[in-house]
Amino acid sequence: MLSPSTRFSPIRMVAYSRNEIEMEISVRNEGTAPLWVECDLTIPEAISLAPDKLLSKGRIRIGIVMPDEKLSKKIKIWGGASSYPDTYRLRLTYFGYGKDGAISERAEARADLRCERIGEG
Repeated sequence: MLSPSTRFSPIRMVAYSRNEIEMEISVRNEGTAPLWVECDLTIPEAISLAPDKLLSKGRIRIGIVMPDEKLSKKIKIWGGASSYPDTYRLRLTYFGYGKDGAISERAEARADLRCERIGEG
C-alpha cells in the first residue's frame, strides 16, 4: 500500500507576483514488494509547473521504493500576475508498478496551497 504526503516551502505563495515555491512529494511503501512509483500532478491554471509558460499537468518519477521505505522528490510551482489570492487544490495520483510492469498500487491525494497578498493572513 502506498502512503503519500506533501509539504510546501515556503508554506504560501504571494499573489499577483512572480515567485515560486518548492513542493516535496513523498511516498512510503507499506507493502511487501518493491515498487516503481510515479505521480501525476494536476494544478489550477492560475499557477504553473513551468517558469516561462502555463503548465497545469505533469508527471513526477519518484523511483523505486523498497518495502517500509520512504522516498521524496521536490518540484517547483511558479506564480505570476495570474495567481490571485485563494487556496489552490492540487490533485495527486500515485501509481506503483510491480516487477511485471503493471500497476499494482494506486493512491490519490490532494494538497491545498495558499496564495495570499503580501501583508494579509
